[in-house]
Amino acid sequence: MMITMKNPLKILNCVFGDASGGRWQAMLNMSDALESCGYEVLIVTGPENKKLKAGDKPVVFLSNSGFYDFFSAFKASCWLKQVKPDVILAHSGRAVCLFKNAMFFNNLNIPVIAVNHSHNVKRTIRADGFIHITAHVAQCVKTASHKKRIGLSDKPQAVISNLVHLPIEVPIFRPMGTPVVLGMMTRLVEYKGTHLLIDAVALLKRRGFDIKLLIAGDGEEKENLIQKTQFLGLENEIQFLGWIDLEEKKKFYQSIDIAVVPTMNDTQPLAILDAFAWGKPVVASDHISVQQMIRHEENGLMAKCGDAHALAQQIEDLITDPIKALMFSKKAYQEAVQNYQFSQISKQLDQFLNGLSKL
Repeated sequence: MMITMKNPLKILNCVFGDASGGRWQAMLNMSDALESCGYEVLIVTGPENKKLKAGDKPVVFLSNSGFYDFFSAFKASCWLKQVKPDVILAHSGRAVCLFKNAMFFNNLNIPVIAVNHSHNVKRTIRADGFIHITAHVAQCVKTASHKKRIGLSDKPQAVISNLVHLPIEVPIFRPMGTPVVLGMMTRLVEYKGTHLLIDAVALLKRRGFDIKLLIAGDGEEKENLIQKTQFLGLENEIQFLGWIDLEEKKKFYQSIDIAVVPTMNDTQPLAILDAFAWGKPVVASDHISVQQMIRHEENGLMAKCGDAHALAQQIEDLITDPIKALMFSKKAYQEAVQNYQFSQISKQLDQFLNGLSKL
């Protein structure tokens, strides 16, 4: 794989299949980072994502009905021949397959780099290189490649996290108020564990804690979660905010005392990155994705995945130990600054892409 460097390098940032939620935002953030390094970036996706917003970024929609849609691959190859990108960053298995299949046509040889946002990597190991958002994802690729007897030694790889934008002003680290305000920013689907947090709030209320919960986000489980809240008599404790914009997001994080992330199936929860950036202590599940970011009792707390009682206990432990809560707030912000902020990740992406030209 060889890239002839030119200025600026043209990069396609691509995702196919439903990209709602964190994956789409992560791709937009990566586009911002690449543009800050001087690259020309074009977002490419399928019509299934037409409702997703990309701000003022140019977006191209290509058809792709599945992993073996060779007609769409042929059409994509004709388009690629006109656009002449230098690198394709593929954020889903469908994207990898579409563009790797496209290389069979029109004598194309454009490197396809898989950006893995999932632990299910079997569709991406055909890629010419990899950006893994966590070390665990890198291990998943290694395991899947070994099973299929696909060598990785000649494929460039790097572990580069999703990024977070730090607030303009350094967060104010303050003691928790009364009531204690919990916050969860999420897509309202079952695996995010919002129902567990609602149960945990009910448990904490029974124990006499004055507590509120703000839930920011929308999704297919919203009505079920509202009904659960009503059934448990928590209408005064829990508020559903719906999707919030950037300004509302700022108010959200300024309003909460503890960020809660009870995910049951994730790869790298962006909600943890956001909480870090705003200097909020985090209580999360101990899912493998969370373990890549939270070190229990060092920069946050983890509870047994899927266990509302364990989640309630960890929240209680933080509420009753304000010194620990303040320490976690400061550690969280340090994590964002040292490991996840925009400038750090931009530099790592730039180094990776520059390295491709030397292969």
